[in-house]
Amino acid sequence: MRAEFTEALRPLLERYGTAPGFQLVLFTLDETVFSREIAPLAGFYPSVYAGAPWWFLDAPDSIRRFRRAVTETAGFDRTSGFVDDTRAFCSIPARHDMSRRLDCGVLAELVAEHRLEPDEAFELAHELVDANPRRAFKL
Repeated sequence: MRAEFTEALRPLLERYGTAPGFQLVLFTLDETVFSREIAPLAGFYPSVYAGAPWWFLDAPDSIRRFRRAVTETAGFDRTSGFVDDTRAFCSIPARHDMSRRLDCGVLAELVAEHRLEPDEAFELAHELVDANPRRAFKL
């Protein structure tokens, strides 16, 4: 089913999108919405975060597409970080490891293209797995 965020959330975001203390994490499986709607909303509203739907899109190419689609517009700090709701307890370490490796791969590409300095990439790698989820979910 096609997802639509911008118009559907307009009344909520017009009222609370810049309100201190309000936060909203947007998730979808519709990859066409990442760059068209979610990233611009997360890039503009300080309350909005792009949620990485990696418990569904846990294929490496899907994760890379999410990161590329969202980061250019919203930045790394406007994403929620990896969230896992799996009931397969034994898979959690492997899924988190894969997430970290893929994010570091994207950061390494940015370093290789001279779009990030190595020390910035190192700091961002930590932010993506620790600070971002804490900030997005007020942990």
